[in-house]
Amino acid sequence: MNQKGISNTAWIAIGIIALIVIGGGYYLYNEEQKSITGQAIADLERQLEEQGKLTNEQERQLEKLAQVKCRDVQVPYEDQEAYTEQEPYSDEVCNNIDLVYKRETGSCRQYVDNFFASDEPAKYDCTISNLDDTAGTFSMEIGFNIDGQRIVETQSKYIYPQSSETFYAQKMAEIESCTCSVTNVPQKQECEIVTKYNIVTKYRTITKYKTETVCE
Repeated sequence: MNQKGISNTAWIAIGIIALIVIGGGYYLYNEEQKSITGQAIADLERQLEEQGKLTNEQERQLEKLAQVKCRDVQVPYEDQEAYTEQEPYSDEVCNNIDLVYKRETGSCRQYVDNFFASDEPAKYDCTISNLDDTAGTFSMEIGFNIDGQRIVETQSKYIYPQSSETFYAQKMAEIESCTCSVTNVPQKQECEIVTKYNIVTKYRTITKYKTETVCE
């Protein structure tokens, strides 16, 4: 009688230990796989805790899950990528430039005090030649240096292309020197067609890859 009691107790203990080993083994398997099988095993473990044992169906499910192998694979997919590109276009650019000219100085004549005739003033002349193909109004300061002072007057003349105009100055005084300088040069507009670029954003289809878990 005692031997039979001990035998039954031993079998019960062995059964409990087997259930713990099976449940623990599948728990470790679930941690390693990190896949859809983990939830299934967790559900069976929960049922084991509630029922105290596994049914035949649950044992078959565990055997199937134990045979499932999962792996990560790279799956291609299409996506849109933005990039920039330079697109050329034509534009007209205009600039104002001075007319081409040349200045020539004339003779600087001193004041003459005539005792028996009329006095002769100091005289000076300068010439501007328009070498360009466009007419325009030129201005010049012309005069004399008298007693350390620059005494000038501004004169303006319209000069046609490839033509010249002479500017004159005179003074009834003794002078030290003569002076002339161009103070205004007319301009003309020159335009040219140049190529410029716009930065535009475009899109293109590219292939990317994402990681998915496949179980077999």
